[in-house]
Amino acid sequence: LLYAISTAGIIALIEPIFTEVLVLDPADSALGPLGVSVDGGGDKGRLALVDLRSQFGRGYEWTRARFGIEGKGVLFFAPLLLLAVFFVRSFMHFVSGFTFQRIGLGVTNDIRNHLYRRILGQSSRFHAEYPSGELISRIVNDIGLMQTAVSHRVVDLVQQTFTLVMLATLLLSTHFRLALICLVALPAFMYPIFRFGKGMRRTSFRSQERMADIASLMGEGVRGHRVVKAFGMEEFEYQRFRGATGQHLRVNLWAQMLATLSSPVVESVGVTLAVGLIIYAGHQIQDQKFSSALFLAFIINLFWMYEPLRKLNRVNLVLQQSVAAVQRVHALMEVQNEITEVEDPQTLSSVEEGIAFQNVSFGYEADTVLKNIDLEIRKGEVVAVVGPSGAGKSTLVNLLPRFFDPEEGRVTIDGIDIRELGLANLRSLIGLVTQSTTLFDDTIRNNIAYGRHDLPLERIRAAAEAAYADGFITETPRGYETRIGESGFRLSGGQQQRLAIARALLKDAPILILDEATSHLDSESEALVQKALANLMRSRTTLVIAHRLATVMHADKIVIMDGGRIVEEGTHQRLLAGGGLYRRLYDLQFQV
Repeated sequence: LLYAISTAGIIALIEPIFTEVLVLDPADSALGPLGVSVDGGGDKGRLALVDLRSQFGRGYEWTRARFGIEGKGVLFFAPLLLLAVFFVRSFMHFVSGFTFQRIGLGVTNDIRNHLYRRILGQSSRFHAEYPSGELISRIVNDIGLMQTAVSHRVVDLVQQTFTLVMLATLLLSTHFRLALICLVALPAFMYPIFRFGKGMRRTSFRSQERMADIASLMGEGVRGHRVVKAFGMEEFEYQRFRGATGQHLRVNLWAQMLATLSSPVVESVGVTLAVGLIIYAGHQIQDQKFSSALFLAFIINLFWMYEPLRKLNRVNLVLQQSVAAVQRVHALMEVQNEITEVEDPQTLSSVEEGIAFQNVSFGYEADTVLKNIDLEIRKGEVVAVVGPSGAGKSTLVNLLPRFFDPEEGRVTIDGIDIRELGLANLRSLIGLVTQSTTLFDDTIRNNIAYGRHDLPLERIRAAAEAAYADGFITETPRGYETRIGESGFRLSGGQQQRLAIARALLKDAPILILDEATSHLDSESEALVQKALANLMRSRTTLVIAHRLATVMHADKIVIMDGGRIVEEGTHQRLLAGGGLYRRLYDLQFQV
């Protein structure tokens, strides 16, 4: 507001600069500075309610009288007052600009953090539906557009709106009828602004969708670079990526055309209106209804109004882009998390009785994956789940840490429905080692400790020794402080798996899930990993998923799944004697 007032003050000082300092027309001096002593004959339509020029004029006269400025002193007073007001305007521009940037950057930073927290908390079904590239695009690109709009353009929206209102009021005070004609013509000036803005919103939405496609394709190509190279598909992947960037380029070029075309169109409309104004004002001055100094102030006022209008046009274009980003981010924010917590959750510190799946059914959309599963696992038991691909084995164990919730039935630990437990408490009871080991681009120590910076190196090393990982760790250049690269690519598959086992050992959870933990290893690595797993499984309630029956023959119980149901259950010897699906799988794997 102070910026807007000081801007109007600069315009108001133009007339006394020309009538008192430069003396553009001696006849104008009879009118008095800033039109204060005008008798009303020149513009009877002037309204006291909007006579801002008179208010500035009184302020100018009072200030000049307060400092006793007379005679030659006027030559210095008006220019120095103009300089002082300009300095105030510049300082207010800095203050408002920085304040809005601080607010905007802080708000969008909070939105980005909140969105990432919501994504982290979503179920596995959500992550199956939304590709990682699209999620990254929304967090990075979409919120980046919002950040630009809020931190750089909202200040213009507020500041320039105040300035435009102030300058319009001053314009009406200068010559009401002429100003009214200009303001009536304003819709013709504003129409192309809104038309271009509407086109920018649609184009920006398409651009952001194409950027999400690019991010997804790039993520797939980088993560699967070994497969790409092995199949000689570099050119194929490049062409896919090139096609996506080509679509993005076309959308962006259309957006740039709209953005670049908007200024010339708006300026052309403005110049056309200005020419008509000059012709009308020329007649008024020749008829002595308007002083030349006052018209000069009027025309400068009018042209200064173009600057906030131009900035508001740019604000409109950027805001339309950000509106599309906001819609995409908002849609992601509104996705309800199917994994919810009760208000007053129960807690468990250990497993005393065991785990039970009671009449559990689950499906992805229309496909039913699990059907009426009943399974009991006593404390300390090792239960293996085997069966053909697509039988529902991984889905079954994913229900235990609540990566999904069953559609029917319930899963219990010590008789308590796991939905009655807090998520943090439930997952603290479960250790997980999967076939696709997830490691982070960090040190070996931090990968084993994972988020627990308070643990001494001795405990981390003890876990690594139990996982048969200490030997290769000490041979790395910096030992436990060696960085292992993205997804641990500097390590072999067996080494990665042993780090994951060390991480699970350090967690020391009473329940353990092993999902194909040795499926991708060579014989030597598998032997070491099996030893590490034996240490990990000791005294824990364990669920093991395996295709290779040799790894689960010594389990306390083997569960055979097929078509989403448990079809057999028992020990290795009993199942072999039964001659069912387990026997057929055994014969396929061990036949000579």
